[in-house]
Amino acid sequence: MNNLLLLMAVKTSDGDELPDLLFWPIFALFIALFAFMFLLYLRKRAPKTIGILIYIAIALCIAAAIICMALIGKYYADNIKNDGYYSPYFKDAPMYISAIALVAVIVGLTFILGKNENFKFDSRSVAFGAICIAMSFALSYVRLFKLPQGGSVTLASLLPLMIFSYIFGVKKGLLIGLIYGVLQAIQDPYIIHPVQFLLDYPIAFSAIGLGGAFAKLSVFKKCPQVSLLLGGILASVLRFLSHFLSGAFAFGAYAADAGQNVYVYSLAYNSFVFADIAIVLALGVILFSSKAFMNEVVYKQRAKMLANQTVASQVNIAVKEVCSTQQDEVIKDESSSKVDN
Repeated sequence: MNNLLLLMAVKTSDGDELPDLLFWPIFALFIALFAFMFLLYLRKRAPKTIGILIYIAIALCIAAAIICMALIGKYYADNIKNDGYYSPYFKDAPMYISAIALVAVIVGLTFILGKNENFKFDSRSVAFGAICIAMSFALSYVRLFKLPQGGSVTLASLLPLMIFSYIFGVKKGLLIGLIYGVLQAIQDPYIIHPVQFLLDYPIAFSAIGLGGAFAKLSVFKKCPQVSLLLGGILASVLRFLSHFLSGAFAFGAYAADAGQNVYVYSLAYNSFVFADIAIVLALGVILFSSKAFMNEVVYKQRAKMLANQTVASQVNIAVKEVCSTQQDEVIKDESSSKVDN
C-alpha cells in the first residue's frame, strides 16, 4: 500500500525522499477539481444549492493547492535550498515571473480563441471529459521512452484530451488539461520546488486544452486535420515552454553535471515533448481523415452539444418571458386595486 501512495522518488544529494504525506493534498486537489467540473453540470438543476457547492469546491481547490505548495515549499526549504547540489543553480525570481507570464498567456489565448464558447458543462461533456482523462491516463503508462529526470514519450496519451478540446472547446479543454496535469503529479512525480511543480504539471498540461483552438474556423471545415495540427502545435509549444522554463530555472544542476549551458541543456532535454506530440498528431491526422470517426465522434457530439445549449437557451428565454408576464399581471392587479380603492 505504501508503494501505491508513494508520491516522490526525487533524490537529493543526501539521498532523501519527499514525504508520502504530500500525496493526499495533491489527490484532494484532483478530486476537488473533478467535483468542480461535475458541479458545473448540476448547477442548472438546482442553481442556488449547487451554486453554494461550487463555491465550496472552489474553496477546497484553493485550500488543497495552498497546502500542496506549502508542503513542497517546506520540502524545498528543508532539503534543497542549501543542499549544495540543486541550490547553486536555482533561479527563483525568473521562475516565478515566467510561471505567472505563462499562465497569463495560456489563459489569455483560451479566452481569445474561445471567446464565443461558454463554460457550461452538460452530461455529455462531463462524461466525455472523464473518459478522455481516463484514456489519457491509461495511455500514459504505455511509454516508448522514459527520461531519467522525468518526462516520457508515450503512445499518444494526450490525443484524447485534444479530441475533447476539439469537440467541446478550449475553455472546457483547459479545465480537463488542468485536472490531467494534477493527476500526472500523482502518477509520475518529479518535484523539488513549488513553482517547478506548477510548471511541469498543472501549467504544462493545461496548455493541451488549446489543442482545439482552431476547430471552429470555417476555413478548415473541409480539412479538420489541419486545424488539429495547428492546435496541437500551439499546445505542444506552450507545454514545451513550460517544461523548458522549469528545467532552466530549477534543474540547472543537471546541466552543470553534463558540462553544458543550462538553456541549451533544458532545450535539448525537453525536446521529448515534440517527439511525444508528433505521435499524437500522426495518429490524430489518421483519425481525423476517417469520415466515420468525424461523423460519429466529432460532428455528432458537437451537434448534440449545440442542440442542448440551444434548448437550454430557449428554456431560459421561455422562463424569463413567463416571469415577465406574471410580473406584468401582478402590476396590473395592483394598479386596478388602487383605482378601485
